[in-house]
Amino acid sequence: MPLNYNRYLETLNEDDVLEIFNQLVKSKDLKFALEDSFEEPIQQKLIDHLKYREIGNKMKIKRDVWFNEGVDCKMLKAGTNGWQKGKLKTKVSVEFIPDESETPVYQSPLDEIYREIQGLQ
Repeated sequence: MPLNYNRYLETLNEDDVLEIFNQLVKSKDLKFALEDSFEEPIQQKLIDHLKYREIGNKMKIKRDVWFNEGVDCKMLKAGTNGWQKGKLKTKVSVEFIPDESETPVYQSPLDEIYREIQGLQ
């Protein structure tokens, strides 16, 4: 199952390093662990749960369909004019959210010159 990473994690090279729980981890090792963890068990648990609830158990749906192509679905919402056709697809995403205080503020080299000009007037 392909995981979706946000822009911070997506741009990591395989030798970039993260510190997690006071341990250094190469990004390639972390991504491998995440992708391996969400591969088979979560897909099988979803199918097993749906079969237990007798949802889709008459259809022979492969496990990876939920996570790759999606399953055909129709949705009926209150206040709409009827059923809307589409696909129901399960996604798992991993995000890195930088602390606000540590986000660098971009300053142009021209900012200092602009401040000097403003001070002369």
